[in-house]
Amino acid sequence: MAVAGTDFGTLFGYTCAGVVVIFCILAIVYVILSGLRQFSFRKKATGTQTSLVVTANRDLFRVGVVARFGNEEIAFERRRIRKGQSVEFSYPSSKQKARLTVEAQFGHVQVCEV
Repeated sequence: MAVAGTDFGTLFGYTCAGVVVIFCILAIVYVILSGLRQFSFRKKATGTQTSLVVTANRDLFRVGVVARFGNEEIAFERRRIRKGQSVEFSYPSSKQKARLTVEAQFGHVQVCEV
């Protein structure tokens, strides 16, 4: 299926150039999207204790955890976490989810149930 007036080498060159352009666009999108994640967390329950580790992917102003146990709740807060640092919160296990609140330096607040 050749186009009139073109040879295989020209078509192959355009195809390779197109693949390189698409690869570069995908790489740029990946770098931008991975930079948007401000933190990552890992939750592990062992016996009667739950451990929640929050790792900062950029400087964070505040990290807070509110864990509920029936009618009671316990709150933890840590301020000024630098990029790359991890903070571990340990609390008694519960069937109810804990609320994780993360505030970045520029005032953007994210709340999630963990």
